[in-house]
Amino acid sequence: MTRLEKAAQAITNRALDIRKDEAVLIIADEPYLDLARLLFTAAERKSRHTHLLQLSQPYIHKHALCPAVERLMQEMNVVLVLTSESITHTASRREACRRGARFITMPAITNETFARIADMDIARIGRLSRKIADILTIAKVIEITAPNGTRLRIGAESARGFANTGEATRPGSFSNMPAGEASLAPAASGTEGEAIVDSGMGVQHDDRDRLILTIREGRCVRIAGGDPALRLRRRLAQHGPEARMIAKFGIGTNDASRLSGCALEDETVLGNIHLALGNNLTFGGTNDVPIHLDAVVYKANVVIDGRRIIDGGRLLLE
Repeated sequence: MTRLEKAAQAITNRALDIRKDEAVLIIADEPYLDLARLLFTAAERKSRHTHLLQLSQPYIHKHALCPAVERLMQEMNVVLVLTSESITHTASRREACRRGARFITMPAITNETFARIADMDIARIGRLSRKIADILTIAKVIEITAPNGTRLRIGAESARGFANTGEATRPGSFSNMPAGEASLAPAASGTEGEAIVDSGMGVQHDDRDRLILTIREGRCVRIAGGDPALRLRRRLAQHGPEARMIAKFGIGTNDASRLSGCALEDETVLGNIHLALGNNLTFGGTNDVPIHLDAVVYKANVVIDGRRIIDGGRLLLE
């Protein structure tokens, strides 16, 4: 059995615990059909009602999901989505979960990242994610620095911590894969400083300029950094000023994840931190825009209410 096949089985057996009479829907666009077929084979061993739906890549890039697919998701027990454009923070995903679907999304996942899902210890990741989420729930002030020049202060008072554990076994539960983070939606005007992006936000391996986000009163007021900045400004402009709101602060909790340049995985690396712009309804926020972009910072230092919990990307919690 290949590592990709083992990863597919880890998702269907451990993360979802699919049962034989459950209706399972796997959705993918063209770049991810091979991985979707591996998931279909693994799910078919568990359920007699497994379905694979291919979407048009140009359509989902422009329109997310059509109403017919949204209705189909709402009828399913389990939905897995591997697409070029994320549907994680869409109303269609939230409504399917509200109606009881167990949901896993893997936007723009690479084969290497998918393979490492086989090494995830979901129980351990869950324990650590919930522990850090509890710390974030009682936090008042979060201070962040990093070797790349990042300097941030986040107001966290009254925010609730959320744990992304990789478990989606209860009706309505949801997880990204690879999983492993604790996060919160900061106070609406509670974030100040500058974030220098190591991965995410459209940053590419061959970019010569650093992407720099200047944040005032919870909003990204300046985006600097040559071509990556231009790409990001254009993308955010399509969704209006609310797309520049700070949506989330998160801490990675997955010791099987590796720095890969893929934000989907980088944000879950144990001890990494990330910020997001845009939609934050999933994390208890109120900013309802059709975009959510993560910015990952490597080797950060994190101090919560005067207590250092991450030192140079190394988690100090027992």
